[in-house]
Amino acid sequence: MIPRMAGDTRRQTTEVVAKLYDGKLRLERRNGAAVISARTFIQGRLVRKSTGESNAHKATKIATDWFLDLRSRERHGEDIHGRTFGELAEAFIEHADQVREVSEGQRRNYRQKWQLLKDHFDGVKVANVDARFLLQLRETRSKAKTRDGKPVRPATLKKDMDFVRLVLRHAKEIEKCIETIPAFPSFRGEAWEVVPNPRPFLDHEQWVKLRKLGKARISEPGLNPRTQRQRQELYWFMLISVGAALRVGEAYSLRWRDCELIRLGDKDQTEAVHMRVLGKHARGGHREDGYGMFGAVSAFKAMKAARPEAKPDDPLFIENHREGMKELLDKAGLRYDKEGRTRDSKSLRQTGISLRLELGPNPDYRDIAKWARTSPAMIAAFYDQTHPQLSVERIVGFRPVEKPAPTRKAKPAASEDEE
Repeated sequence: MIPRMAGDTRRQTTEVVAKLYDGKLRLERRNGAAVISARTFIQGRLVRKSTGESNAHKATKIATDWFLDLRSRERHGEDIHGRTFGELAEAFIEHADQVREVSEGQRRNYRQKWQLLKDHFDGVKVANVDARFLLQLRETRSKAKTRDGKPVRPATLKKDMDFVRLVLRHAKEIEKCIETIPAFPSFRGEAWEVVPNPRPFLDHEQWVKLRKLGKARISEPGLNPRTQRQRQELYWFMLISVGAALRVGEAYSLRWRDCELIRLGDKDQTEAVHMRVLGKHARGGHREDGYGMFGAVSAFKAMKAARPEAKPDDPLFIENHREGMKELLDKAGLRYDKEGRTRDSKSLRQTGISLRLELGPNPDYRDIAKWARTSPAMIAAFYDQTHPQLSVERIVGFRPVEKPAPTRKAKPAASEDEE
């Protein structure tokens, strides 16, 4: 079809093929097209539908079914011209970006979740999203497969429903286009219960193995300069992410101005890296406090020495280490845990917290939660994967008591080999 240009005065033509129901439903051919369209007037507006047929008899059947369905929906009180769920989902995301009450990462999650769910709401009016629709959505999504070919877990399905609920709440409280929010499916019972699935971590022995391999790979012969730089930065990235329990996004948010070496107020005046991270819970661009210990200190010092020309606003990490981390884990034979779950860059934060719980003499959930910028409940549910035997040994005193170290004025930061 040739689009009409500005100033095009060609007349639009309409051929009436049939008038049904006392003229309330019309079948027409527009502008000489072969395909027949249907037209009616309902709730104060003209609405059209293409029948997809050029044969009058077939088009009549399709148009009649459509017309009677519209009349039935009108009798049941439906707003035929009501807004679609898709329109309101876009409006909700735009509103979230404007008010910025949640972090940028959370808003990005909204956009990703909507891209995933969009096809399930194609043409669906928000008024038609009821309890039955939501049950069917959960059932349909449960049959989908992840990129790894595995079934979608109940935890993911629950996040689907959380997003839908937020859109419906926006429709009710901000857009004022629905009066009630429907009942949502429960996630109880064997088929739907949400079971915590903590991200796999590295125990101390595995962490030492990975760290040593990462360091050795920097000096492999025959590397081109860029690969060597990437491997060096990956090594620093690992030490700092584990030493400060950083989320991946927090690590990449760091600039040189956000990091400084300090002495902690403990009896040994332990050296640490004070960081200002832009993380999951950051609001309005306000950064949170992070503290890198042990290997993070030596890595930060090495980075400063290697990049003396770095400017305050330059990012600490220049490279993206997603694929490099996977490759290193593969080389170390640590990409999968015993249950077949995959490890990646996100496992570094998990490892940092787990090492504190495993090796700390008297780990306190509250202190670890504050250090890791999370809550004690999250530590208990997702991060504490230490073996029960360690707790038993602490209770009955089987662990050997170490002699106190001699008193000294200041304790230098432990090297990465001591962690």
